[in-house]
Amino acid sequence: MTHSSKFGPLNFGRSLAAITLVALATVGCSNRTADNSAPTAAPATAAPAATDAPAGTDAPVTTDAPTGPMFGTMASPCGPATDAGVPTIADGQNGGDTIKLGTANDHGYEGAPGLTIEMLDAAKAFAGWCNAQGGIRGLPLEVVDLDGKLFAVPPAMERACSEVFAMAGGGWVFDDQMYPRFHECGMISFSGYAVTATASMANGKIQPIPNPANEKPAQWLNWAKATYPESIKKVAILYGDFLTTKSVADQLGATMKAVGGFGEPVYIPYNPAGEANWTPFVQQMKSKGITYMTFVGSDGSFVLLYKAMREVGYVPEVVLNDANFYTEVMTAPGNGESSEGFLARTMYAPFEEADLFPGMASYLDMMATYNPEGRVAGLGLQATSALLMFATAANSCLDVNNNILERECVLAEGMKITSWTGGGLHSETNPAAKTAPKCGAIMGVKGGMWTRIYPEIGSADDNGGGWHCDDKGAVEIVGDFGDVTSGVDPTRPN
Repeated sequence: MTHSSKFGPLNFGRSLAAITLVALATVGCSNRTADNSAPTAAPATAAPAATDAPAGTDAPVTTDAPTGPMFGTMASPCGPATDAGVPTIADGQNGGDTIKLGTANDHGYEGAPGLTIEMLDAAKAFAGWCNAQGGIRGLPLEVVDLDGKLFAVPPAMERACSEVFAMAGGGWVFDDQMYPRFHECGMISFSGYAVTATASMANGKIQPIPNPANEKPAQWLNWAKATYPESIKKVAILYGDFLTTKSVADQLGATMKAVGGFGEPVYIPYNPAGEANWTPFVQQMKSKGITYMTFVGSDGSFVLLYKAMREVGYVPEVVLNDANFYTEVMTAPGNGESSEGFLARTMYAPFEEADLFPGMASYLDMMATYNPEGRVAGLGLQATSALLMFATAANSCLDVNNNILERECVLAEGMKITSWTGGGLHSETNPAAKTAPKCGAIMGVKGGMWTRIYPEIGSADDNGGGWHCDDKGAVEIVGDFGDVTSGVDPTRPN
């Protein structure tokens, strides 16, 4: 079975260098604007059939269908006060009549207005959805905008320290700037994403989709190896000539080496702010006989490279990119035809398949109901998964801590979660182990539209509810990918 759909028009601004960095952090599927058409969503409160999930998952063990509000496949972590009464917040942790959650983003950066605002938009919608049910045991959520403006993370971190109980559902492009202040004020974070090795390997935080610097998803490369064993012998990796993007390119090369079967990559740097003429890059690949290429950077630059390849009459046999290229840009009017055959991995429920993924349907319904003007996007999915995890961990903390919400307690409960899908928003992860996900899918452009390529739903390859999972779906990599020391405080319990 295949499903396809076109994404809607674009209306967000770009600063190519900044967007390139955001792209590196994105493991979601699409950058969609709120006015894009979307499949009809099932109500976020619809109860699914009974589940019998093992301990440690985001679905409770039950023999009867849940009767309360749902988010996708999981029972809602929100609701009114219990018999224990409305919880209190530990002294000195920005307590009050609400649980203040800070969502990191960079929407105020003048070079790219609205940068990552979809995470803040999702946080506001989530707060509305949760508060409509009573908040977390009667304690409402309040979202605080931690706008780092790309280069102003330190003052945003100061605001977090002085105003919020926890950081949840966000991320800064230059997230290494948050240290050591993050540790000094005892902050915790349920991060939507992490960019630098410093942040991805830091303690005091957890991610619903871990992104460790020394282990990377490999399911997509395993698929390429099995499907195109000859093509992967002549590889090119194009990357923006910037420290962070070079590090990502190095990690990608190291992942290929760990998977095996890939030829030694030819690394081709380009101007991270974009190139006026991409033809020389195409000619360089053609002269080297490149048959497999991947691109590290932004979709805006990549689509221009793809058009240049079409104009020259040379496209490598396989063009497969990471998750941040599964976007509307690749199929926008004028781009879809030239992008024909392009492939990208994802581990988030495809927007085109909301009828098959209850988590996606719940997300779309939540946005339409509680923040209809907000931006619907892959980063919004990441934010929502992180917020669901925070709320789940907060409830567990209240159970074991006499109805008192305390930072390290919440984080400790979050770190007990060994299986997580965000209610079916994405493939299964193990946040507690902080390991890279082992499941995924391949999307491709066909007829100007995004279409599922692999695995076919219901086939033998579909062994994870729409995903292909295997034991070698994540691999350890070796190399110098950045300093991690400033993000680690060994005196903290978590």
